[in-house]
Amino acid sequence: MSTSARGRRSSVRRSVALALAIVPLGLAACRADDAEKDGTAAKAPAAPARLKITTSDAGEGFRTVATKSIKGGLVELTFTNEGRDPHEAQLVRIDGDHTTDEAVKAYSAEEGALPDWLRLTGGAGIAGPGQTATTTLNLEPGTYAMLDDADFMGPVNSERGALASFEVTEGAPGELPKSTATVTGIDNKIGPPDHEFEASGLKLGKNRLRFATKGTEPHHVVMFPILPGKSLEEVEKFFASERPSGPPPVDFAKAAGTAVLDGDAAEVTDLELRKPGPYALVCFLTDRDGKGKQHLSRGMIKEVEVS
Repeated sequence: MSTSARGRRSSVRRSVALALAIVPLGLAACRADDAEKDGTAAKAPAAPARLKITTSDAGEGFRTVATKSIKGGLVELTFTNEGRDPHEAQLVRIDGDHTTDEAVKAYSAEEGALPDWLRLTGGAGIAGPGQTATTTLNLEPGTYAMLDDADFMGPVNSERGALASFEVTEGAPGELPKSTATVTGIDNKIGPPDHEFEASGLKLGKNRLRFATKGTEPHHVVMFPILPGKSLEEVEKFFASERPSGPPPVDFAKAAGTAVLDGDAAEVTDLELRKPGPYALVCFLTDRDGKGKQHLSRGMIKEVEVS
């Protein structure tokens, strides 16, 4: 499992994209009616602004269409993959006098520091062909881009047309919708571990997941079923190795994951877990300065039971 110093592009493209590309994620169906069935319905939050993004095939590349301008604060992102390949909708805020092309290069670079002007603001994780993913989050005003790093072979999708920009105007932050499960990535001021996950409520089938980060570093979570007879230690060794040997200790075909969030942020996203049993929760990223080991080798790998 080749990993770079930063760990963003190599982890998503080589570890996760292939797995999620071949699995229907069932993301579109988990909405308020499911919350009501679960007995978790609460007072409805303020209506969010609607951000719609669609990526489709266009010749040898892709075409992405996004809402050009939305009011900030509470936003519901609906991302539709109409293409034949896996795609994601990673939202980033571009501060200062920088372009979307600069954002693509900075986000997909194999190594080096992540620039201060690029903020990773969440979005929709990798969706397979024909899938729709829904995420609710709060967005500050500014210039944004949707980036797509889901292709695991050749140029990144954003360099082939899976790229869009949009403006977010001033708006009041709102309360995120009720969730049925939570995963939080935490930066510890006193370690080890330097980073860790807290998780609760994950279940087999549809989950309305609140994914949050506490601290200053970016995190995502990728969830892999651990194969029978394999341990979390074997999973960590496999993913941390430049050239792992033997069969993988996880079921790539039933993995699921989120987009990347910078520190002290949260979103609620719909996600489906398709296999009961133990799961490994993993963050493949490194700190924003591009230094140090991947977060999974610094404490951000956790085993949870899903039933």
